[in-house]
Amino acid sequence: MPKVVIVGAGSVGTTLAYTLQITGVATEIALIDSNQELASGQVMDMNHGLPFVPPVRIYAGEYPDCKGADVIIITAGTRQKQGETRLDLVDRNAQICKSIVDSVTPYTTEALLLV
Repeated sequence: MPKVVIVGAGSVGTTLAYTLQITGVATEIALIDSNQELASGQVMDMNHGLPFVPPVRIYAGEYPDCKGADVIIITAGTRQKQGETRLDLVDRNAQICKSIVDSVTPYTTEALLLV
């Protein structure tokens, strides 16, 4: 079973982690977010359900946890600001994505990267 790293502990990333948890697709799930408190809180909530799902280790991680990952999924991004164009939003999210990829690649170049 694969090790999955999810970068982004917002609604999409957390829902993805929960889905992986209940389906038993992964045996290890690391949830990384620039807001460590958010990631830790989401992980604590999911860990409450561990007795009811297939065996899985879920934890709030950091970029070094990408080492040995089979799949790394980027769900992180920012919301559109009042008056901001969609093109400006794309530029900001592209910079976020580039920063994440730059942070991941020192630890793995073998993992499947999903955005």
